[in-house]
Amino acid sequence: VKPNSWKMASRKIAKLYCVIFIGLTILVLNQYSSNTNRNEEEQYTQQGPRYLSSTNSAGQQRSSKDLYVVINTPKMGSDGLTSTVVSKGCKQSKLNPIDELKRFDCPDGHTILRTHKIELGVTAIEEHRRTTQSQGNGDGDGKCLIVTAIRHPASWFPSFFVQTMGPSYFVPSLGGCNLDKWPSEKALLAEYKAFLHKRTSAYSTLNMALPGLLAEFNGGSLQHQFTFMDQNGGYSELGPAPPSSRVAGCKLLFLRMEESERWPAIFKSIDPTLKFKKGLARIDKCPTLTERLKVITDYEMTDEDKDVIFRTGDKYVRDWLDAYGYRSKQAARMKDRIVAQS
Repeated sequence: VKPNSWKMASRKIAKLYCVIFIGLTILVLNQYSSNTNRNEEEQYTQQGPRYLSSTNSAGQQRSSKDLYVVINTPKMGSDGLTSTVVSKGCKQSKLNPIDELKRFDCPDGHTILRTHKIELGVTAIEEHRRTTQSQGNGDGDGKCLIVTAIRHPASWFPSFFVQTMGPSYFVPSLGGCNLDKWPSEKALLAEYKAFLHKRTSAYSTLNMALPGLLAEFNGGSLQHQFTFMDQNGGYSELGPAPPSSRVAGCKLLFLRMEESERWPAIFKSIDPTLKFKKGLARIDKCPTLTERLKVITDYEMTDEDKDVIFRTGDKYVRDWLDAYGYRSKQAARMKDRIVAQS
């Protein structure tokens, strides 16, 4: 009996070692695979300040079949960005019935896409690549550059508020604005303050483009991107997007509107033929109401206004406000009040 017991114990020990060996092998293989995937992703993660160039890695000049894509939040310079990349003679075609996506085919071979919505932009890029491949042109002949921008909350909210007032307030035949329709300065300011304290379409609008773009490029938070913008003088370049991204291979030029005076030089560094053209804001279309509109454009948000926006907005909106120092400034003011009361 004892020899048989010894043999059975030996077999159990052997099986146990076999199971342990197989388990360790699987663990090592999984770890290797995980590290490999992580290393591949890290190759496409932003590592430090970027400096734009109009040549590729081989030092060759830009292709004549480049794809420019403006995917930008409404009221953050979309018209100026689009006018900059659309050269003379480009033919426009609307790609959906409500004009949410535009395409421009240009004589120099460039294709330009313009939208406020990340999903529409990504789908259009994918379709453009499929069409290019089916025509036998390949998809690596030209570059893909996505352009977007960010704007200070203090100037974005008034601009968006005016946008929501509707077309009846803006009549070109009446000099840009329908003066009979516009409220007095006092009433306009009251409407604007009420707007800041409501859950309006502003919050969904802010999420149309940038959160998705940053995710596609492993860009992290807005506060993280602002560190690069501060070093570069108002812009950040991300990419090329990793293979796992739906816009793999594209680059992202991320601009800050507060340094828009540098945009001509930035665009020139990408392509000497690009000349920045400033878009005309809706507020600028009402020269007869400049003084009246100052009551909202010059309005400084109160702590209460900012608290409402922080509570109403999602993680991205709070990140946006923090990137512009709203939370830190509020904390400093609160500290000053505490010191003054002590």
